[in-house]
Amino acid sequence: MNLFGIAWRNIRQRPLTSGLTALSLAFGVALVVATLVTGSLVQRAFESGSGLGYNMIVGAKGSPLQLVLNTVYFISRPIENVGWDFYQEFLPAARRADGIDGKYAASTGVAVPTCMGDYYRSFRVVGTNADFFGRLTRGDGEPFRFTSGENFRDADFFAGVIGATVAETLGLKVGDPFSPTHGADDGKVHDPFKVVGILERTWTPIDRGVFVNMEGFYLQDGHAKPLPDGVEPEAPQAPAGVGPARLPAAQREVTAILLETASLPGLPPELTAMGLRTAINEGGEAQAALPVAEIRQLLDLFVRPLELVLLLVTGLVVLVSALGILISMVGSSLERSRDVAIMRALGARRGHVLATVLIEAVLLAVGGGLAGWVLGHAIVAVIGPWIAANAGVRAGFFSSAPAAEALLVPFLVLLAIAAALLPALAAYRTDVSRWLHGPG
Repeated sequence: MNLFGIAWRNIRQRPLTSGLTALSLAFGVALVVATLVTGSLVQRAFESGSGLGYNMIVGAKGSPLQLVLNTVYFISRPIENVGWDFYQEFLPAARRADGIDGKYAASTGVAVPTCMGDYYRSFRVVGTNADFFGRLTRGDGEPFRFTSGENFRDADFFAGVIGATVAETLGLKVGDPFSPTHGADDGKVHDPFKVVGILERTWTPIDRGVFVNMEGFYLQDGHAKPLPDGVEPEAPQAPAGVGPARLPAAQREVTAILLETASLPGLPPELTAMGLRTAINEGGEAQAALPVAEIRQLLDLFVRPLELVLLLVTGLVVLVSALGILISMVGSSLERSRDVAIMRALGARRGHVLATVLIEAVLLAVGGGLAGWVLGHAIVAVIGPWIAANAGVRAGFFSSAPAAEALLVPFLVLLAIAAALLPALAAYRTDVSRWLHGPG
């Protein structure tokens, strides 16, 4: 019988001890794998918002990270609002009532306003215009696509588009009405909007958004900007004399402006963004944040340290499991000594004995490690729907962290060898004559 056969026989002779040792190692590896994969998914969730067809966000003065979290990921609360007149500074003459280019129009490719403050059954409601899905892209250069319906029209004040997760979770279909609530799920119920389009899944935070025509958003109770005392509101104007009247410009505000900066001839948009960001931040009306930079800072400050702590904890679990291999083999030393003595009497050399014990440890480590790898991915598959619903990234059995997982099996083998080294050396030094004539 070869060395592998002997090692396997030794494992089979102690099924309960060997099984419990491999099982403890499997649980440790499962925790490590689940932590690695989940950490990779969390990082991917944040990185998915680093590019959504725009490279700058403009909003009220305050924390740029809070501005990015609120605007890109629909978490945290809005800082404040900026005036409609400031938003107009990013528009070209053709899109302004006065026919004059805005102050920042030359540096702007696309400017899309967003308004926040409402919810629909725990999902964030975003007031915007048709440019959000008509002129911006999903971040990969591809346009937004719809599984059913289409983008809303600016003239259709009470139309809305919903993300894939919203549609699946709430069971909404094209043509269904929905009524947002003000400020929170239990807030005042607003007028109903109608679903006109359901987005194809993007695996970004967009999947968790409810997007409504900002014209209808402005007409809801509590959404108009209060005017100073003594100032009379402008007379509202209906589009082409049909439908509800638009809210006057003086009573409009926006929460944020999504900007795709213009590309100067021969230069990347990033250079334009740097100059535009400086100009906005030096003013007193608003701030400009670069999503990519803020997301990287968030990952460096919070996500990666947390992932490291979790890995350290799960690594300790694996070390305890490796200790189980040591205890298992030391505990069977008496039986092993008799087997070793017989092997030596039959002509086995000391090196063969040493190798047999180490191979036994490696088989336990590889078997437990592979079982743990499968169990870890199974855990991710089970919580995958929750991750997809809350983080907006695909999560399943085959989700992985390839670089880290590739190092796991070699690490387990080395750990098993280290744990088995002491009992292997004890077997190596076994006194053959003593055990062949009895321990006494």
